[in-house]
Amino acid sequence: MSQEQPAALVVGTDPYAIRACLRSGITPYVVHGPHLNDWGYMQLPDGAVGIFTEDPTSIESILFSLNRSGANEKRFRFLQTSDEESLVTVAALAQVLDLPTAVEVDVAPLFRDKWQQKQIIAEAGLDVGGSTVIEDIHHLDLSTLPEFDKAVLKPIAGAGTRNTSVVRGQAELVATCEEYRRCGVPQRTFVLEEFTPGDEWMADGVVFDGELQFLSVGSYVEPCLTAVDANRVLQLERFDPTEDAHAYALAQPVVTAALKALGLKRGVFHMELFHQQDTGRLLFGECAARTGGGLISESVEFKFGVDLGEAAIRCAEGIDPQVKPSIRPDSVSSIFLANRPGTLVSYPSLDEVRALAGVEHVRLDLPYGFQMGDAVQDTTQCVGQVLLSGGTREEVRNRRDFVTQWFDERLVVVPAHATYPELRRWQQANWPDTASSFGTYSAPEK
Repeated sequence: MSQEQPAALVVGTDPYAIRACLRSGITPYVVHGPHLNDWGYMQLPDGAVGIFTEDPTSIESILFSLNRSGANEKRFRFLQTSDEESLVTVAALAQVLDLPTAVEVDVAPLFRDKWQQKQIIAEAGLDVGGSTVIEDIHHLDLSTLPEFDKAVLKPIAGAGTRNTSVVRGQAELVATCEEYRRCGVPQRTFVLEEFTPGDEWMADGVVFDGELQFLSVGSYVEPCLTAVDANRVLQLERFDPTEDAHAYALAQPVVTAALKALGLKRGVFHMELFHQQDTGRLLFGECAARTGGGLISESVEFKFGVDLGEAAIRCAEGIDPQVKPSIRPDSVSSIFLANRPGTLVSYPSLDEVRALAGVEHVRLDLPYGFQMGDAVQDTTQCVGQVLLSGGTREEVRNRRDFVTQWFDERLVVVPAHATYPELRRWQQANWPDTASSFGTYSAPEK
């Protein structure tokens, strides 16, 4: 009789963790929320078992779903999540189900509560901006808040800069909180952080047995919040350990000390730092105990040959991932393809984008007919994403500029808020043979 294939319980639809399970001969039982059905973009691969739950951030909801599906009878090897909002839930659920997982229940909250995280980092003696908790933005008490010229207001456990704003003084803070309340922003507890100038860096890596096993450092072409605030999408570069040895020398001790202070003994992480060129200081921004979003996993795998999804499941099971990087000399960058306000009509095909010089990977995320908003709401909002390589940093930057412009010139969008005359002119410009004006009927001559 054949032995039953081992199984793992995965909360959230991280395609890299799911792929790693399948490659390792492990059946992933994927607990997912409504977004998988509602969005219709990602499909679980053959070999994965989907378990629908109303709320993947709720232990109650997950246990209900496991019981209904019969998965509560399974013997899982480990429990894993890459879902930012499910991190604490999974840490607690691992204790309930007596399963190994990467992040322990006493550590997980430190990677979600942005205020508490910065307090821990400050106590460890690392450079970090100050922050103040606003318990309820619907009932703002200015007497409890310090005077400030410029600060960042963000949900205390948010992600992707959603509902994050730069506020200049208390009057603008009050106005922003009132606007969030009118718009029905669900979060109530926010943190007001000292604005930290500088270049925004990212650090992605793996820690096991409390030791930093792998580190990749990169930068955002412009800080995330600056891009979103200016209605632009993100562009990212990955640093080379040789060419940018100074960046690694500066980042590694900060990353190591921050992870130690936060108590992460094993798992993958995505950390954001601020580098101030004039002073040489590197300030801690925030850290997540998961892989980074966008095409960070692809860029790390391209540059270093490291599969962060595989490292994540190994760490969840408590097995040393034994990461052995194999570094390519090529420069690598990823870009988000910008949208425009209106109704998406068409864009270049996958094959057309792949045929461009330096394109290593492409995703086109939005379907035709999608209604694109007037402003970028967070760092994930885009038509698609592209991973680019080049022999030099200058070459990859030139390719990045070219692809960005090339795609935008071929992006067809019905403009938002256009009048009928404006729509007719737009149609005439895009499809001259289809536009017509009012005319009376003329009988054909006999």
